[in-house]
Amino acid sequence: MRFILVLALALVGCGPSPDAEGAAPDPLEAQAAFFQSMQEMCGHTFGGRTILAEETDTTFEPARLHFIVEECTEDDLRIPFIVGDDDSRTWVLQMGEDGLTFFHEHLRPDGTEYETSGFGGHASDEGSSTFQHFPDFRATDETPAEEHRIWRLRIDREHDLFVYYLDRGGEPAYRLVFHLGPPSPPL
Repeated sequence: MRFILVLALALVGCGPSPDAEGAAPDPLEAQAAFFQSMQEMCGHTFGGRTILAEETDTTFEPARLHFIVEECTEDDLRIPFIVGDDDSRTWVLQMGEDGLTFFHEHLRPDGTEYETSGFGGHASDEGSSTFQHFPDFRATDETPAEEHRIWRLRIDREHDLFVYYLDRGGEPAYRLVFHLGPPSPPL
């Protein structure tokens, strides 16, 4: 358990690595490769846990966490993220001509959206085939710095981990770690 925490926190600052000739990877190619890796998980469920949360926030504790790469098309992945018995959250990854987008959909039991639905961002040019950064597309120049959010998603095949990061104002807010292998059967 402690190893996973140390590993996940150590991976926070990792950015794209240059290719064999020293050039950084093309951002759109890296985003497409990341999306492809997520598509390969289609139909599988992965369990996880919180390794970091804001001190006063118990949203994800002590609940059982898991995500299901459930609805997969050529350019759209819908990934229900379940917290205990709460299945109101869905992560959405979309690959378009202008790059990768990640956002959260929060729905009430009747299918209507919560006010907090839709937050997320477009992938930055800093990502790689295994690690993508999504600065908040709702942030403006008027948004206070402490409210700026960046979501990061990491696929770590070496350690069979998927890590979800959220930073607010440049500070870690959440780290969720999921075990990738072998895949769990659908719930």
